[in-house]
Amino acid sequence: MTRSKSQSSRRRSASIKKKRSPANFNLNIKPSTVAIYLLVFVNSVLIFSSAHKLFQKAVDVSIPAAEESPLRIEVLNGCGVSNVANKLSNNLTYHNYQVVGAGNADHWNYEHTILIDLGSYKEKSIEKLRKDLGIGKDDVYLLREESDADVRIIIGKDFQALKIFDAIP
Repeated sequence: MTRSKSQSSRRRSASIKKKRSPANFNLNIKPSTVAIYLLVFVNSVLIFSSAHKLFQKAVDVSIPAAEESPLRIEVLNGCGVSNVANKLSNNLTYHNYQVVGAGNADHWNYEHTILIDLGSYKEKSIEKLRKDLGIGKDDVYLLREESDADVRIIIGKDFQALKIFDAIP
């Protein structure tokens, strides 16, 4: 009887050992199977995103560049010829520039017309004005100053060479 009890207890323990607990659960999945499922998933995502882009309406979502506000210009006579600042101011106004003031410079000995950026951060507009006036890049200066104007033009003795000076038809 002892033998039969020991054999039956061995059978029970063998049957207990064959049962697996959920913590010891092990899937016998080959790495190639995992790779195949992964490739199928990636391809599905790519196909879906391509189809979505293909059927999506074309919408322009670009942000337009902010336009600069009109350049406010102060014109000063630095050559001593009377009425030059008023004439250039009228010509600038005719060409859609905003003239906010005209007058005399601190002296009348300016040989060349100069353009002074008063800290407006309107580089494109100032470059256009420079070209319209016909002055060189060497005659453009930066001066941080509180003013109603964005730029100041001081007319020099070369005023007759300015492109815009006799530009009114």
